[in-house]
Amino acid sequence: MTWKMKLVLLFARIRKPLDPAEGVNIATLRRVSERASRLGTRLFDKHVEVAKVTNTVANGVPVRIYQSNTGATGQEVIIYYHGGGFVLYGLEAHDNVCRRICAMRNCIVVSVDYRKAPEYIYPAAHDDAFAALQWVRTNIAEYGGNAADILVMGDSAGGNLSACMAHRCKKAGIKLKAQVLIYPWIDGRLSNPSIDRNGEGYLLTKPTMLWFQQQYTPHKEDQCVPEISPCFETDFKGLAPAFILTAQYDPLLDDGFNYYNQLKNEGVNVEYKEYPELIHGFFNLPGADPNAIQAYHDIDNFLNSL
Repeated sequence: MTWKMKLVLLFARIRKPLDPAEGVNIATLRRVSERASRLGTRLFDKHVEVAKVTNTVANGVPVRIYQSNTGATGQEVIIYYHGGGFVLYGLEAHDNVCRRICAMRNCIVVSVDYRKAPEYIYPAAHDDAFAALQWVRTNIAEYGGNAADILVMGDSAGGNLSACMAHRCKKAGIKLKAQVLIYPWIDGRLSNPSIDRNGEGYLLTKPTMLWFQQQYTPHKEDQCVPEISPCFETDFKGLAPAFILTAQYDPLLDDGFNYYNQLKNEGVNVEYKEYPELIHGFFNLPGADPNAIQAYHDIDNFLNSL
């Protein structure tokens, strides 16, 4: 592990930016996590310029549209769902991520600011994710996008949203180019071995994951329905091609790997890569390890192969 990644872990142990203490105030936790996110961005990322950034509302859902070429038409469109356990973060925390993807792909990126728990519980985030996607299909041509060339991408909880949107689109007869799932949360049982193996000392902890789940799905009967735990889906025929990325020291490692095997066994066009020496959240810290920035290039290569 690089010294920079070790520095991230040291900071996490001292400041605990994701750890909800007993009786935590949600607003305070969000301020702490956003502040830590900004620090990580300053230290291990850089601002990438794009041609235009527009904040607007998509069927009631705030979104931010990144354009790399305002004069082009028929561009690829990436709908990005940010991570944060369905509780934390928003458009700002993943602004650099979306800028880098936009510039790298010379495309349009639509970042979705879905409602968060505990104020809004399941299925609020999933409904917002789909509402924004439907708006993109109807309106993205005004920004130079191609409504027939849309893919979903997201990290952690956003990876869950992306996986779930792939199934929801399939059921609705909406064709997606691809789904890119970055250390996705897939299995509502939260019982895979990597959750215990990597559940302490690597930024995201097992108690925090359980707390996140309790905030968004306080009703236990909701936690493993296919609409939020896509590993329980039964029909994968025609599902969008997938690229699943995981990290060696991530509690969600098994979620991604098991889902990769499930998709492969169901005949879905799927690729998988585990990034050594990395932790949950590495996608937001591309300057902390060469493997982290390599993930962006791997996504680019995967999409180019379709």
